Amino acid sequence: MCFRVALLVLLVSVAFPAGPAEAQWETIAPGGDTVCSDGSPWKFFVHRGDPGKLLVEFEGGGACWSGATCELDIYTRRVTVDPELARQQGLLVGIYDRDNPENPFRDWTHVYVPYCTGDLHWGSAATTHTGSRGEFVVQHKGAVNAATALAWTAENVPAPSQVFVAGCSAGGYGAIFWAPRIAAQWPAARLAHLSDSAAGVVAPGLFSTLLPAWNAAAAWPGFVTGLDLAGLDPAAISLPQMYDAILAYNPGAGFAQFNTTFDATQIFFYGISKNEVSLADAATWSAQMQAHLARIELNPNFSSYLAAGTEHCVINRAEFYTTTVGDRRLVDFVRELAETGSAGRVR
Repeated sequence: MCFRVALLVLLVSVAFPAGPAEAQWETIAPGGDTVCSDGSPWKFFVHRGDPGKLLVEFEGGGACWSGATCELDIYTRRVTVDPELARQQGLLVGIYDRDNPENPFRDWTHVYVPYCTGDLHWGSAATTHTGSRGEFVVQHKGAVNAATALAWTAENVPAPSQVFVAGCSAGGYGAIFWAPRIAAQWPAARLAHLSDSAAGVVAPGLFSTLLPAWNAAAAWPGFVTGLDLAGLDPAAISLPQMYDAILAYNPGAGFAQFNTTFDATQIFFYGISKNEVSLADAATWSAQMQAHLARIELNPNFSSYLAAGTEHCVINRAEFYTTTVGDRRLVDFVRELAETGSAGRVR
């Protein structure tokens, strides 16, 4: 489950805590060029808290990059979450549970960026794909949507001292993609990042398909040294390469990943990415995921937490508080990451 007031309510809530019947999550419907993959309206959600502590979270929800993949039900096509309704129904868990005193983000301002474009929050295109039933258009406008949410945030949360960028699954890729721009937007803030269940193990050369399908170049962080697309072979781009460049460009920020050793969803998408699902995929994916981590861990400002199991995403589940490796709880790892920018290597 990934998540989403009238002005008078917001003004009153600054001085008085919201009661059980009062809305706590604000819905922002920006309009303009924002849109979901099926043409439906896009919106984002904000829970106002301490203006000095900003959590920007990118929602997950699959991905697609071709007629064959985009006609499948493997990605979210419209905004389906409403965190305020979920709160009223008592369904908010993980980092959304503000009643839990162990939640590292319980008093932070939380900007939740929904995902409904099939492009990892990277796209700026209305792409015509050809599938089994002919041509159809997918609005791969994730980057347009994300940029709109970040522009609103820059105006409304102008001077945080701490910024935490997070996302699970597709949102984890959005989190690392947008982290350099978020760091540049608030250069005085201490920035930390967590990609949950987004290890980037895909078929070799897939980036050469993704980038044009989504027009990812329009928002690509090419200002980061080593990521200028003019000097890169798209077929050779990898997620570890992106991490190496972004971490080196932002040495004062702390970056991290959470994964499970046999994440069933990531293994599924690995098979989809190479157009062939096999019994060997689980072992191959797990080995490559750990090789990715080993490479990125050469950067001094990278931390990682690897848990056993097949679960996908943890920040949006109650297990955020109970997952433990050795004697190290995940919630403590994330708290340390948020507070110091470094949480070590947990296996």
